[in-house]
Amino acid sequence: MSSLHRISSPSRTIVTSPISSSSSSEISSSSTINYDDGTYVLHVACGPSSNNPHLKAPLSCALSNRCIQTYDGETLRKIHSIDKAHDQRITDLTHAQVASSGDSVQCPLIVTSSEDGFVKIFDLRDKSTIPAMRLGLLAKEEALSVSVGYRGALAAVGSSNGHVHFFDLRQLSNNHNNVHRPLGSYVDSHTDDVTKVRFQPMSRDGGHEDTTSLIVTASEDGLACIFDTSQPLEEEALQSVMNIGSPLRDVGFFGPSMEGLFCLTGSETMSVWHHDSALKICDFGDVRNHLSNIAGGVPIHYLVGCTWMDHELNLLAGNTEGECVLYKVDAGSISLKRMLMGGHKASIRSFVPVAFSNGDGCTTCCILTAGEDSRICEWNPNNVDEVPLVVGDSSHRPARERMVDTPMEGGGAVRRRKHKKAHSPY
Repeated sequence: MSSLHRISSPSRTIVTSPISSSSSSEISSSSTINYDDGTYVLHVACGPSSNNPHLKAPLSCALSNRCIQTYDGETLRKIHSIDKAHDQRITDLTHAQVASSGDSVQCPLIVTSSEDGFVKIFDLRDKSTIPAMRLGLLAKEEALSVSVGYRGALAAVGSSNGHVHFFDLRQLSNNHNNVHRPLGSYVDSHTDDVTKVRFQPMSRDGGHEDTTSLIVTASEDGLACIFDTSQPLEEEALQSVMNIGSPLRDVGFFGPSMEGLFCLTGSETMSVWHHDSALKICDFGDVRNHLSNIAGGVPIHYLVGCTWMDHELNLLAGNTEGECVLYKVDAGSISLKRMLMGGHKASIRSFVPVAFSNGDGCTTCCILTAGEDSRICEWNPNNVDEVPLVVGDSSHRPARERMVDTPMEGGGAVRRRKHKKAHSPY
């Protein structure tokens, strides 16, 4: 049985760590040169929207060699690079803007967390690699996730001790020897690694992404907690708790009023919830076989993540050959949107939507994907072909050489390798 499927090719590609001494970091998507040097792109993030809606915001990526690179959103030329930003693996990356004390100018910042126990803030206006601020956790405590709220004034950090720490970002300083300590912490709600923290986004105001006072925390203990950070005490701040039942690796808000919560686990299961009431909307379970079937038989090995885009919840999933598929998630069903083919040669680790004006007053959202092949691919929704596909037919899949060292553990966020015994209540 055949049907028309929408297939996209990458409009542009960045090679973050090319082997060859190419003079340009941007290549044609049809290039057959082997650019893989064993350096993965673990995280990709888009900067705050520009005051000019026709311009794409800068984008940054964190590599497996602990380097951070930033590119111009329009030209995809590298504009900033930080070598060995941390002493251990970078676990999260985000952009932020904050007005430092006594300064009315919004500073464009890169915020990163790491297994070395530090969160570092880098000012993109400064060409040096010295962080403008270092946030320190307790000894032997790893920083696993970071989120910035309150217009860039507050950073929340999830830790390997099951704690969530909060830091004031308004006191930016170029004295990198100063290590800032938490303003306060949540210590009682989780019993294992806090793998993800995310402030609830709200509508854009004045060109800068703002958040509410709500934050979601997700943990290896299988719990997703909603806190109102405007409350002074953890017990008062805790609004709802959702027991997902499996270790969580990704969570996020979605919906017209950001009333929904998606949850992805390390065993590739997915569920969606109404976070205010803590009611489960749908438990999709392990959806990989179903996702493969509705994509014409394209193998699906892992879930990359979800995002609220085009007024709907989008799910990106892929396989170890670098093929990925974008789906629309409804209350009780998942449907195919388009397939993203010919861009990557290995597992995809991260993706982010990028919104910009297309010139006629309408907003367009493209997607940036980052993978283990050292590449970042840009996918334009207008660059789509409709192809008749038969279930089980693989003729649409572009030929490529198989990478010998392709890891088989899947893509998406890097799974935590536990170095400690499982929590015991006794």
